[in-house]
Amino acid sequence: MRSSKSWSLDARLRRLFALRIIEWYKEHGLHDLPWRNTSDPWAVLVAAFLLRKTTVDQVLKVYSEFLKRYPNPEALLQASEDEIKKLIRSLGIEHQRTKHLRKVAKAIVEEFHGRIPCDKEALKRLPGIGEYIASEVLLTAYGRPEPLLDRNMIRVLERVFGVKSSRKRPHTDPKMWRIAKLLVPKDPELAKKFNFGVLDFARQVCSVRRPKCNTCILMDICKHKKG
Repeated sequence: MRSSKSWSLDARLRRLFALRIIEWYKEHGLHDLPWRNTSDPWAVLVAAFLLRKTTVDQVLKVYSEFLKRYPNPEALLQASEDEIKKLIRSLGIEHQRTKHLRKVAKAIVEEFHGRIPCDKEALKRLPGIGEYIASEVLLTAYGRPEPLLDRNMIRVLERVFGVKSSRKRPHTDPKMWRIAKLLVPKDPELAKKFNFGVLDFARQVCSVRRPKCNTCILMDICKHKKG
């Protein structure tokens, strides 16, 4: 796998990749997802927990009502588990989901006086929050240029740039995170468009099976396509 140092030298390719993804996102991206259009870190955290093992469409059916009832961690802790489970039952694994939500809400209240921290290491100390969710909160709510490195972004990076993690779980690989961070624009708004663009592009174009290589905006720079 290439080192992150060698990547830092290829600035032109990195800029070209980011520019094309951002332009693609402007035309084809999912702009109306409420958790992408908020500066409330609690709203971002809630979405992250609700979106686990379910679909965007399913979460959209309950997300607004959830935040209306539980606009902050304190409000969630005042609700009974049965009440929460009833609201999110359509998403599945409602018992597990409710336990996780209440656990993280309790930690936020007890350790941070109800305020969600804007520091990555502090966020990662909260139960159920790893590198990805911490980055998502910092990017979306706090305007930090962090990468959203999930399996979708990893697939795009592997194909376009020919990088490969040596780990069985690439999203835990610090090298992949460093490479992804190099690609993220420093401007907060562009960073959001880039990250959301890569995620949407991975699902709509650079899919797991039958990627649309022949109409892809990255075909001339993609190592997978040149293959």
